Amino acid sequence: MTRLSRKWFTPSALAAALLAAAQGAHAAPEYSVQATGPLCAAAQNPANYNTKYLSFFTTLVQGQGDWLFRSQNDLRTDFGTTPFGWSQLKRLRDALKAKGVELMVVYQPTRGLIDREKLTPEEKARFNYELAKKNYLAAVDHFRKAGIWVTDLSPLFDEKGVDTDYYFKADHHWTPAGADRTAKLVAETLKQIPGFGDIPKKEYESKVVGLLPKAGTLHKTAAQFCGTGYATQYVDRYETEASGDSGSGDSLFGDESNPQVVLVGTSNSGPAYNFAGFLQQHSGAEVLNMAVSGGGFESALMQYMSSKEFHENTPKVLIWEFATHYDMAEASFYRQAVPMVNNGCEGRPKVLKNKIKLKPGANEVLVNSNGLPLRGRDYQVDLRLSDPSIHELKTTVWYLNGRRENFKLEQSDRIDTGGRYAFELRNEADWADLNMLALEVHSPEPMPQELSVDVSVCARPGKGGGNLTANAE
Repeated sequence: MTRLSRKWFTPSALAAALLAAAQGAHAAPEYSVQATGPLCAAAQNPANYNTKYLSFFTTLVQGQGDWLFRSQNDLRTDFGTTPFGWSQLKRLRDALKAKGVELMVVYQPTRGLIDREKLTPEEKARFNYELAKKNYLAAVDHFRKAGIWVTDLSPLFDEKGVDTDYYFKADHHWTPAGADRTAKLVAETLKQIPGFGDIPKKEYESKVVGLLPKAGTLHKTAAQFCGTGYATQYVDRYETEASGDSGSGDSLFGDESNPQVVLVGTSNSGPAYNFAGFLQQHSGAEVLNMAVSGGGFESALMQYMSSKEFHENTPKVLIWEFATHYDMAEASFYRQAVPMVNNGCEGRPKVLKNKIKLKPGANEVLVNSNGLPLRGRDYQVDLRLSDPSIHELKTTVWYLNGRRENFKLEQSDRIDTGGRYAFELRNEADWADLNMLALEVHSPEPMPQELSVDVSVCARPGKGGGNLTANAE
């Protein structure tokens, strides 16, 4: 652990750093540091990670020098998901495949798998690297059995002798160099996908454009517990452009083209790390980057699949990047994601529909007054709110036998939902044959003025309902 010296903040040092940058030197600023010892006791106590944000860093582990790790996410040995999670991933993949989209996953390996050499000898001995590697490879195999394209990134494990680290010393993001090494392997898998050879190609070049400073998230958390400052880490920052006569201007940003490879992912796919650019460089294909920073596992995918871009310019390949700690077995996610693959009830016969201005409290927005056979296994709901700023909505689905399900629709405030939500009726064994009676929508808090909802029920793709008559409430 290190503490910054005061002299880093002197005007002369700052001026020198700015001058070096202006001259294209791209050299990391120099500063003196003072060693302060290992993590304090507060940072090593799991009970102190008692907020949603802090829980992401449970529990900090001291590595060599300024390197920090998280015992729960970085040094985990379990990967993949449950049998239910694998079945739902396959269901999502199959829906995309039926639409002509190949799903590809970038399953980002942990800092422990990549950088265990940065652990202290004691922590390295405690970390079961062989088990972690075995389970990671098993997860890769499960993705492939589900028909999902995925790259085996194990050649990057336990890296030694490289000039630039794959991960930052104490941040959960990869460095641009790590993104580059990943993109090179991912591009080789991309080239194996049927139809990829027909996608137009260009030559792309990635160049260093400056320095990327990183005050690591793990360092910040340690400082919160221990009150100790850390040195900012600097690495090269890159940008990618089409080279030569391959293209120029707005076409680089998709304004004059329809990229057939789309990237959805986390902040690791953001512009700071240039993952999309490196994918273009190594594959030759234009990549539309629809990643969302801070949105977690599903937000970027949900935002993209609910967009006009997805339904009007459907890509051939959808690349989905996420880290290994995310829960891939969340049933509510798949109940919302699968309907959006085919744009909910858009363009489909609606067996119930209504548009209503919401009042505070519970609002009965649909009633199956004709007793239509709306079984849970066969139908889905499509809601469109007049206010797109709402990111959480509670609903209640009532069934003819008196049962009800409270189902919360919730999306990250980092994405633009357009006020659009869709979800399947419940489909577990003891719900699948229940007949829908009514739908209630509970007003959000705070309640916007003049909030209305346009809601409909339609058959899922390939399910019944073709002979049912629409019932406008």
